[in-house]
Amino acid sequence: MTTQRRPSDREQRQLALDPEQSFICEAPAGSGKTELLTQRFLNLLTRVERPEQVLAITFTRKAVGEMRERILSALQSATGPQPGESHKQQTWQLASAVLQRDRQRQWSLLDNPNRLQIKTFDSLCAFLTNSMPLESAIGSKPQISDDSEVIYRRAVQALLATLESAEPWSEALATLLQQMDNRFARLEALLMQMLTRREEWLPLLGYSFGQQPDPQAVRASLEHNLGSIIRDSVAKMHELIPPPLQRELLALAGFAAANLKRMQLDSPILHCLDLDLDHAQQSLPGWTEADLPRWQGIITLLTTAKGEWRKTVNKNTGFPPGDNAQEKRECKARKEQLLELIGQLQAVEGLDDAVADMLVLPQPHFSAEQWCLLDALTQVLPVLAAQLLLVFQETNSLDFAEISIRARRALGALDDPSQLALKMDYRLQHILVDEFQDTSASQVQLLNQLTAGWQPGDGRTLFCVGDAMQSIYGFRGANVGLFLNCREQGLENVPLTPLRLTTNFRSQAGVVEWVNRVFQRAFPTANDISTGAVTYSPSDAFHPQRDERSVWVHGFVESENHDSRAEEARVILELIQTCRSRQPEASIAILVRNRPHAAHILPLLKAAGISYRALDLELLQDQPVIQDLMALTRALLHPADRTAWLAVLRAPWCGLSLVDLEAIANLQRPEQRDYDTLFVQLEQAMSAGSASHSQAQNGDAAPLQNDFFFAPRSQQGQPAGQLLSADGRTRLARVLPILQQAVLNVERKTLRSWIEGTWLALGGAACVTDAEALKNADKFFGLLSGWSHGSAIPSLDSLQKAVEKLYAAPDPNADDRLQIMTIHKSKGLEFDVVIVPALHKAPRSDDPALLLWHERLNSRGEMELVMAPITAVGRDKHPTYRHLQMEDSKKSRYESCRLLYVACTRAKQALHLTAQVKADEARAPELKPPAKSSLLYSIWEPVQLQVQRYDSTVPAVMARTGFAPRPLQRLPRHWQPPPLPAGHLLEPFVPRYEYGDASNRVELSWQDATPRAVGTLVHRYLQHIGNSGIQRWRVDGIRALEPAMAVALSGLGVPRPRLSAAVDKVSLALQMVLQDSRAEHFLSHKHPFHASEYPITFASSVGPKNLQIDRVFTTSQGTTWLVDYKTSEPEAGQSLDSFIAQELEQYQAQLSLYQRALQAAGFSKVKKALYFPLITHWQEVG
Repeated sequence: MTTQRRPSDREQRQLALDPEQSFICEAPAGSGKTELLTQRFLNLLTRVERPEQVLAITFTRKAVGEMRERILSALQSATGPQPGESHKQQTWQLASAVLQRDRQRQWSLLDNPNRLQIKTFDSLCAFLTNSMPLESAIGSKPQISDDSEVIYRRAVQALLATLESAEPWSEALATLLQQMDNRFARLEALLMQMLTRREEWLPLLGYSFGQQPDPQAVRASLEHNLGSIIRDSVAKMHELIPPPLQRELLALAGFAAANLKRMQLDSPILHCLDLDLDHAQQSLPGWTEADLPRWQGIITLLTTAKGEWRKTVNKNTGFPPGDNAQEKRECKARKEQLLELIGQLQAVEGLDDAVADMLVLPQPHFSAEQWCLLDALTQVLPVLAAQLLLVFQETNSLDFAEISIRARRALGALDDPSQLALKMDYRLQHILVDEFQDTSASQVQLLNQLTAGWQPGDGRTLFCVGDAMQSIYGFRGANVGLFLNCREQGLENVPLTPLRLTTNFRSQAGVVEWVNRVFQRAFPTANDISTGAVTYSPSDAFHPQRDERSVWVHGFVESENHDSRAEEARVILELIQTCRSRQPEASIAILVRNRPHAAHILPLLKAAGISYRALDLELLQDQPVIQDLMALTRALLHPADRTAWLAVLRAPWCGLSLVDLEAIANLQRPEQRDYDTLFVQLEQAMSAGSASHSQAQNGDAAPLQNDFFFAPRSQQGQPAGQLLSADGRTRLARVLPILQQAVLNVERKTLRSWIEGTWLALGGAACVTDAEALKNADKFFGLLSGWSHGSAIPSLDSLQKAVEKLYAAPDPNADDRLQIMTIHKSKGLEFDVVIVPALHKAPRSDDPALLLWHERLNSRGEMELVMAPITAVGRDKHPTYRHLQMEDSKKSRYESCRLLYVACTRAKQALHLTAQVKADEARAPELKPPAKSSLLYSIWEPVQLQVQRYDSTVPAVMARTGFAPRPLQRLPRHWQPPPLPAGHLLEPFVPRYEYGDASNRVELSWQDATPRAVGTLVHRYLQHIGNSGIQRWRVDGIRALEPAMAVALSGLGVPRPRLSAAVDKVSLALQMVLQDSRAEHFLSHKHPFHASEYPITFASSVGPKNLQIDRVFTTSQGTTWLVDYKTSEPEAGQSLDSFIAQELEQYQAQLSLYQRALQAAGFSKVKKALYFPLITHWQEVG
């Protein structure tokens, strides 16, 4: 008997289950955080009177679903035998204890899973505001807006409308507009941006300025904080540079300053002239305002304009070559002394960051202009927030930020709790918070309010779990410094005992050790609450190392004559193909920082015939079906849009050639007016044309291979009827009446019905060749449902922006073994092989904000607020604003490093990092460092020697000229909608069409609803039989149910002519089941566990999947069977073996998914089978 290995952090995991203590637990990637949360939740349920007394909070609905499913699966598993695996045994034992308490207290959790209180922060806030509408000032229940841009714009425009009024803030508003060079659009955009972050700045304004602030006191406070930054930065330089090196540095600075003065060269180094170089104990300058120019000179001496350590010096830095031999020797010695000193300073740990801080020191005082602008902002922003509240009232809607604000208001102050706070204080005994590293200041404040009444030893606990190394949501307001602070200080009223997990159960040792080795050097060396710097904590691998290499860094050398981007895509394709050949079932993920970073890879995968699932990667607006629908919508809403009408005529439902389109674009008859729209001109041209539709040739023209290139201009003098080809007139003859009817229907139908109906009538659905495109079209129509009529759309730009925010639906037939997604989407997932491409890419720079602020922890451990307004258009950035931008940049760099850590830790077996790199010609074969804002830069130092170089073999010219136009895709010229199946309910209302030449008829089939309806009803009856017990049913009683069967089948869409046969089939299936001994066995109630239509959620690699299994039962021997019913039967002449082989091929993947779901839920020895009621055949599936 082999002893199962135990994790190295077992004691910490056991301690985390202690229901009497509050903890903050660090859980690195792959450490089993979710399982630990599940176990603690179960353990707490055994200690409370009601399950509602335990609250778990997380961030996404997906995470809520996964946690709920984990807990329910554990409870369901506890109804069966104890598993053999040791890590599952503890969960089983805890779940068994919960079931025992469930029976004692009559909770019925398995029947009432909603009693489990698992919520997102947003849903918790919504619950609180709805609980006390008066305290939260929410009134009637409003709609929650996911996209608040329109609401923000209304609020900003309402504020700007007061510019010339007599309101107290109008002068301040004019000041802001003047700073923006009177650009209304720019000020509007900046104010809208500020509204998205009002949860952050509203408390700061209220705390700093109060209700009636004293401007002088406010200014003094902020300037004191600016001085504190300078003082702390200078003190850090004094602390890090050893005294001997300080004296040497001052001597060299004085030497350089003297030379610059003698040569009459201007440089900040000249400020070092007045340093007392003769004093033996002379140290670096202080932090007074007079000392700042000297510091500027010292930093200029040590670093270049780019902020890098100097590698050489010359006369411009005060080190001339010398005029005579003695001077030359002295100058050379001084140069060498300075360069040696710089080398010594570079080796001082932490000095790089300290020097970088000195480069962007703020000014100790606000200029008059800057203070005027800051004062204006403090007057305008609260008014803007109040204006937003009015818009919320007008629209009866709120955004998530407002829900959060009002939830905290409903709870009252910490020292004056509301009735709701007291109610929650009584109700809640235990709180668990998942992903605590992603909390914002408002969310931590909410936790403080919920725990304000807790007392030491009262039995109530808080459990916060997260990983500071995986904090990657700063753009959503997450502040990893809060995690660091709570680890050190706890919450305001709840001390938290820190725990740390170290075992990685996900990745094999080769990956874990590489991640430890690389990120130990990439992460900051010290934690910093203010900037979000997080140190690295290594993990221990639970799984042994594989024999082969685990991590590769691929570098594609850029060249003018070769395309390294194409080479990168080619190698990634080879990596996927090689992995597939070795491990066909291995899961592979391509993880990108931003969606465009996969653009060069996707076409190559499609060309190679490799199916993949792309999650929110391809924009909806880029899909051809959406581009056609947008053109149709624009044309119908704005008849004067010529471009849109031409696009409608070019779309596949019409498919005019470019020759015909040019002819239409140039139509201009003498009787036409200049303001006639293209559509009106087209109607007149068609009615006046001499060419008859009956003269058009039957048959479809060959695809227009050269249509893209050859479009000769029309002859203006020809009659309109002769300008269009016979093919064009035939196509317009079908399409034009539909468009004319659509134009007449404006404002008569809902916007969705109008556009969707026109699209269907034109044949738009027949132009779509796959289910993915149909789903994309449905997404577009769903978007249109948000507006009742076309006039309800504020502008077509609003519609365009709404479409831009949506993503194309993934291919429903895609292969889940290969997935492509952003790194942010991959968080919480795992894959056998991970590929992270385009690591050299830098993100787009953020636009300047109207107001920057930073809450920093000074050297005395006190929080200090620093603010700076935007610089006026055309002016240089103020040093204070530049300093705060640098602080934000530092936070972003730290987060970029954590983002790459998240990507690398998704890999279970192998990791591939790819990037385009540049050769360093001066120091061949070395490579140049990547851009500082790229992901690769964060790990460049430890991995640069590991880079496997690729010199591209793809010529750049070939890559640029590889475009080949596709033939024009369009419906046949005589296309008509397909007929409805015989007996369809709508058949009497549909007119008959003349199809003409049958060879032009499109091949479309309407799916008959009868087989599906029969299957659905048989499943329902088998569920009833399974629930009530098969022994209660009699064969001779089935006939009595046939009238009810007929009603049910009719409701499921079976046409009347087919109703009798469908009833007979359902009746026959049930009679066959009741006479089958095998069915009597699996539908019996004698099994230890049995369920019909068993619902289960499976946390797959693409997210939770809600499944429903026809029948699940566990035998007394511990074997669990899943049974899938199929009402299909062999066709005439088909052998049983052939039929079964066909069914197995079709449903094998589905059954395997069910099997994995049951195994993940704790069922062991899971077997699967298909059951065919109509032929009473049981087929076990291997």
